[in-house]
Amino acid sequence: MGCEVGFGNVNQLINKLKGKTLFRCIIFCFSLLHCGTPIVIDGLFSDWNDVSSHLDPEGDCLNSDFSNIKITNDNEFLFVYIDFYHGDFLMQDWNDFHLYIDSDNNHLTGYNANGIGAELVWNFGNRSGYFIINNQQIPIMQNDIKLRIAPTITSREFEIAIGLDSPGLTLDDDQQFSNGKIVLSEVDGGGDFIPNNEGGLNFTISNDNQTLFEPISLERNDDYHIRVLSYNTLNNGIIDIDRQESFKRIIKALDPDIIALQEHSEWDQVGAIVQSWFPNEQWHKSWTYRDLVILSRFQIIQDASIISSERTMVAELDTEEHLGGNLLVFNSHLSCCSNNDQRQDQVDEFSGSWRDWMLNGVGPFQIEFGAPFIHLGDFNFVGYREQVETLRDGNIINESQFGNDFAPDWDFTNIKETFPQHTHKRMGYTWRNDESSFNPGKLDYIFYSDATINPGNQFILNSLALDELTLEHYGIEQNDTKNASDHLPLIIDIVSTNSLGAEGFEKIPQSFAKYSNYPNPFNSKTNITYELSMQSMVEIVIVDLSGGIVRNLLRRYEPIGTHTVYWDGLNNNGEKISSGSYFKVLTVNNAKYVDKMLFLK
Repeated sequence: MGCEVGFGNVNQLINKLKGKTLFRCIIFCFSLLHCGTPIVIDGLFSDWNDVSSHLDPEGDCLNSDFSNIKITNDNEFLFVYIDFYHGDFLMQDWNDFHLYIDSDNNHLTGYNANGIGAELVWNFGNRSGYFIINNQQIPIMQNDIKLRIAPTITSREFEIAIGLDSPGLTLDDDQQFSNGKIVLSEVDGGGDFIPNNEGGLNFTISNDNQTLFEPISLERNDDYHIRVLSYNTLNNGIIDIDRQESFKRIIKALDPDIIALQEHSEWDQVGAIVQSWFPNEQWHKSWTYRDLVILSRFQIIQDASIISSERTMVAELDTEEHLGGNLLVFNSHLSCCSNNDQRQDQVDEFSGSWRDWMLNGVGPFQIEFGAPFIHLGDFNFVGYREQVETLRDGNIINESQFGNDFAPDWDFTNIKETFPQHTHKRMGYTWRNDESSFNPGKLDYIFYSDATINPGNQFILNSLALDELTLEHYGIEQNDTKNASDHLPLIIDIVSTNSLGAEGFEKIPQSFAKYSNYPNPFNSKTNITYELSMQSMVEIVIVDLSGGIVRNLLRRYEPIGTHTVYWDGLNNNGEKISSGSYFKVLTVNNAKYVDKMLFLK
């Protein structure tokens, strides 16, 4: 029988129970793990597939039921993977999970935890820990053990990195950590243990040579790609004279075409400063909404706030020549920290506003159907995963206030969430403050419409990890990103997919012709006519405003010539549909064309 899971009774439960590039491998005493498996701490888990796991029985918990644990390492970090049978959890809060590592393999020393003597103890939910040496407990913070965890939002599975040079593992530099035992507990000394049996899991650090880490280039893959930079600059950082030179070196090295800044209210000053760094380029700037501003080498046609709190703005850029349409750049800085309800309302409001704008044309200004768009910024996603899903999938939580769910891309699918990593380290965090109790995490995101945009190079710049040759080549100093802001700059290069709208038919036979359905609006039936110059696979689907399929009209190979298909306003069940707007999605040899139609009873 499984355990019931919910955040509501966690605190009650806890209170009740309280009273440079070489890789190595880890070997359990009873099984051999895959050696030197490269792990990126980014919230994606496919790189763990080849790492052996220790399974834990189901149903032996109080509230949080461990499923399995995996361990591997490189020359810098010990990597630990855990997941649960049921529920979602937040690793840096709302729990009492404890990690114990016996680094001297002596159960008589350290903290007694399920048969091991732990020299390193860490409480994830309380974000605190200590190491034991000579029978003394010495408090430590997350930065003392180089703690890295992903994801930063609620999840059923997590990956954790701990520095091999942590004081609890090296016994305060008295040894080189080479082997030990590990235990995880649901609460301090109780609940579900992994492993269940006393004595922990044994592992050994070895020195097997593995594939060297290949850094990500800072260059565009193609000169034609448009480079977009998202950057929270921490309290008007670019106009701070003490940090300005670091920003200058960073931004000049990245050489972006579009800059979306958060925490910058002095829009006129920051625009002038950036312009002075690129004297041979004309830069344009949007109006500032709250602390959001967009700078661009492309003409800014218009801009606006899109939610009532002004925590998300949008700018339309003249990118017709590059992308076949004007690019919409959404820039967000959502409510911070424990304000989960406010953050959810903000993403709900944005999604409802984007739905009405995209599907019904109701927005701050007029846009073309199929306009390319990208959404980026500091979203402060440090709570429930549903906030990410609202933006990515159109899953609105408060439908009574903000309306129905919908598929937020032009081809009635989800938009894409990116998972960039540091150019010179296998990490995906975008925020870091070594003085904070919170370990580095992913607070900054980039989403994009893959119906209209293909991504090129994408990465996070962390100057602390750059080698000397890269620093010298790009004119960056080692501490620049650390000195500039607690957030790291995110880069994505984009190019058009040419898959929607008139530009999309470059992939279709040149003499293909499509005619708008007639009549439109209609109340009995409407005719859909198209012409083919060669035999082609043709699919016609009618979808509603949420992207749900209403009617599959056609899917077959069609010969050369002119063809007409009619739709009589019936759904796939033969029932008459409700009055309203619908979309016809015509696909010819994998290229799509979307038209809007209005049905009136």
